[in-house]
Amino acid sequence: MSAAQHRVVLAVCVMVGLTLLVGAGLTFLVSPMAESLGLSDQYVEDALVVPAVSALLVVFLAGRVGDNLGDRRTMVWSGLLFALGALILASAQGPTGVNVGLALCGAGAIIIQVVGVSLLQKTASEGAAQVSAFTTYGMVFPISFLILPIATAGVLDAVNWRWIPIVWAVSGFVIAIVAAMVLDADKPRRANHGWLAPVLAGVSLTAGSIALAEIDNVEIEGTKILIGALVSLLTGVVCIFMMRRPAEASFNFDSIRAPLLRVLLIGVVLISLIQILTYVCIAIQYFYDLTPLQAAIVVVPAQLGAILGAKVLAKRAVHHWGKARAGRGLILVTGLTMLPLIVMQPETPLWLLIAISSVFSCAGMGALTVLNMDVMGRAPSDRTGEVSAFRTAASSIGTVLGMSLLGAAILTSVQLEAGVTSVSDGQLAALANAIRIDGILGFVVALLGWIVLFRAERRIGALASARSNSVDG
Repeated sequence: MSAAQHRVVLAVCVMVGLTLLVGAGLTFLVSPMAESLGLSDQYVEDALVVPAVSALLVVFLAGRVGDNLGDRRTMVWSGLLFALGALILASAQGPTGVNVGLALCGAGAIIIQVVGVSLLQKTASEGAAQVSAFTTYGMVFPISFLILPIATAGVLDAVNWRWIPIVWAVSGFVIAIVAAMVLDADKPRRANHGWLAPVLAGVSLTAGSIALAEIDNVEIEGTKILIGALVSLLTGVVCIFMMRRPAEASFNFDSIRAPLLRVLLIGVVLISLIQILTYVCIAIQYFYDLTPLQAAIVVVPAQLGAILGAKVLAKRAVHHWGKARAGRGLILVTGLTMLPLIVMQPETPLWLLIAISSVFSCAGMGALTVLNMDVMGRAPSDRTGEVSAFRTAASSIGTVLGMSLLGAAILTSVQLEAGVTSVSDGQLAALANAIRIDGILGFVVALLGWIVLFRAERRIGALASARSNSVDG
């Protein structure tokens, strides 16, 4: 990459990394915050999902903002939005302030992440530069979740909880300053219209995700699932209807109609679905009687494995096999590395579970990095923001499905609210069985992803060959 490309890629990584302060640190922040403000335990659980809900609501809108208003302008204003949300949270006196603050932080963060990936593609669109840009970006998430949770917990031991959102606010201002200083001035953009349809699409995605996420609760609320499904369906239908109107027609699926692009998005869903390190971390707490902070420290090798997967494994796989073969191959490898989980027993040594987790984290992050690279490489040059939004939505859908299909087995096998000291031997056996099942399901899902991508690539190759022969004839 050139010096200018390096500068933009580094800026994107820094800006996106700072937005992860919320997701990586909120788990440790909510307890002292709730104790200080007198909030209920149920509210604490709800507060944890506020940033994710607000992010899903605006994810498709985020894709349009960058393409229509300009990348630098969008990044600056999103950084300021992130900072505003953090300041509201820092000064909150009750649940309203907490909800508004977290929602604004979540919305600002997702816009920065969507536009950031779009910027990577615009900055380094092909060849070795693209590989270097996306593999560098792929390290941001595991590095952030390696450092930030431990750092947040450590800071909270020394200061009042309100200092944490103040740090987030400073980070938001840093994002705005970096964007203003590093990114090129925005060029004239197309007319700003068609904003309602992406909002409705975000509402549909959010409602559907909430309904799916409810499945992994110990006490499933059928009413919440039904309402979520109905809202998702109705807003989805209205969105499709609005897309047929001239004023909203610019939001459509044309940007993901390139050959293989939709199939690759399915691959993103599937590889995100089997990323179960979070649930392994929860299981570690109960198997080995650890606190959340101790468990976060114990899974450091797995986070290091993810870093190596994003930078080293993904880069070498693309170099040797090309993006298409590397993406589907690493999906299959991820499934194979999850199979050793079938040996899990309550008495399994901690080092063995960490070793297995490190290997599948490496393969999984490598696969996701290559798929992200391939998806964005097929995006139309003037609609990279929209494709980035679809990619983010696909990853979110995969994560929610993973919560429902793989996370549910973990979360329902023990009573999380009772604490690790109250878990019986029978519950530990059920927890070990849940991990074994997740290992098998992860392999099956990965194998399915490999088959879907392999068949799609062969079909597209055959069509291209037939057209070539027809032209020659």
